[in-house]
Amino acid sequence: MINEFKKWMIEIQDEALKGKKIKAKAKGDESKWKCEIWKSPEKNTVIKSRFQIEGDKRKYKSRPSSETNAGEWLYDFVWREFDEQGNLLGLKLVMEIEVSDMNEKGIKYDFNKLLQADREHKVLVFQLKTEKEVSTALANFEKSARAYRTKIKLNFLLCGWSTALNKFMFSNFVTEV
Repeated sequence: MINEFKKWMIEIQDEALKGKKIKAKAKGDESKWKCEIWKSPEKNTVIKSRFQIEGDKRKYKSRPSSETNAGEWLYDFVWREFDEQGNLLGLKLVMEIEVSDMNEKGIKYDFNKLLQADREHKVLVFQLKTEKEVSTALANFEKSARAYRTKIKLNFLLCGWSTALNKFMFSNFVTEV
C-alpha cells in the first residue's frame, strides 16, 4: 500500500508543477514557473482530498472529510474502518502533514505523534528548502522511527517537499518489532 501512497504523491506533485507552469504562462513568462509558489494551504487541501478519494474507494471513513465537513481527528489525516454496527475497528492510515513549518525540529514534534499511532501505515508530508535539508530530515526521521519501541511492524512513507527543487523526495521503510 505504501507504493500506492507514493504514486499518489507523485501524481499530486505533477499536477502542482503543471499548475505552476500555467500560472507563469498566464503572467507572460512560462520560463519563470519555478518562481510560482505552491502555497501550504493548497498542498494540505490537495493531499487530503486525494487520500480521501482513495479511502472512499476502499470504504474507509476519512477525517477530515470534505463530504461530511468532519474535521481532523487526532492526526492531520486518517482512514478509519468501521463495522456494520458503526464500531470503530481501527485506523488503516495515519498521516501528519507539516508543510507550514520550515524547520526539522518543528516537524519532528508532529512526526513523533505518528510513532505513537497503533497503525501499520504511516505517512509524513513535510517541506524544507534545499535538497540537503530534506535528505537530512528523511534520514533523521527514519533513524528516529527505528529507535522507537514498537509492538507491530510499521510501514512508513516520508515525503519531503523541497521548495528549491520543486519536488518531493521520499523515504519508505519498514520497522520491525
